[in-house]
Parts: sequence; structure tokens; C-alpha cells
Amino acid sequence: MTEADYVFDTEPLIAYLYGERGADQVADVLHEVDAGSSSAAISHATAVELVYKVARLETGDLDNSPPENALEAGERDLRVLRGFGVDLLTPSWNQVAEIKAAGGISLGDSYAAALAAESDATLVVGDDPEFDDLNLDLEIERVTEQE
Repeated sequence: MTEADYVFDTEPLIAYLYGERGADQVADVLHEVDAGSSSAAISHATAVELVYKVARLETGDLDNSPPENALEAGERDLRVLRGFGVDLLTPSWNQVAEIKAAGGISLGDSYAAALAAESDATLVVGDDPEFDDLNLDLEIERVTEQE
């Protein structure tokens, strides 16, 4: 597996794309990646979450399935992130299962945590409390914490 300095969860990427709290911190990391001084990755599960969440945000309907053409906005944003040099990687399924089996964390977040653990990377997250009780030795950078 490719090593990465940073692994992003979905929430900080949404913050970046929509100019929300924490966007500047994410932009700093993305510019480091673009300059080649750092590397970053997202899991395939994070990519899926990003695409469908952007589609929902773009349509303004957060509760229903977005129309198929709305997914194009999320796919475009994923291409933007990839353009900075963010890799799309898949952690081992057994690492994901071990994290998920411990409880208290969503499947998508389990993928991000597993990828960070396997890459020995800093996990970049928002203020999601699911990451508070991980039984992993991970460095976690929170970019959207309440002030």
C-alpha cells in the first residue's frame, strides 16, 4: 500500500468544498500535496460518501436520493481533489472489519481510520465524535471543531 502523510475523512473535504469552518486547514494540506511536500489519500468509501453528499447538497435535498445527473457535481469535486494529488486507496478489509467490529463508528469512518492506520498517516476529520474512542494509535487532526 502507498504510504500517505494524511488521510481525509469526508467531513473536512465537504468543509473545504463549501467554504465551511476548517476549509483553510484542508486547503493548506491540499497545497502541500500539490507542491509535493506531503501526500494524501482517501478511501474508496470516502469517495462514495463525497460524491453522494455533494449531490445532495447541490440539489438542496438532504433526505432523498439525488437524481442521477446530480452525482456529476460530486464526481467533479472528486476529480478536483485528485488533481491536487490525493490518492484513492483501499485499506485491507480485515482492518476495516476490526475497527467496525469494535463498535461506535460508521462503516465509512472505519475505512478512513483503517487507511490512516495502514498508511501511518494523520487522519484528518471534522468534529465527528466517532473518532474519539478508537482503539488505534492514530494521530488525528480535527479541522472543524467547535470554537
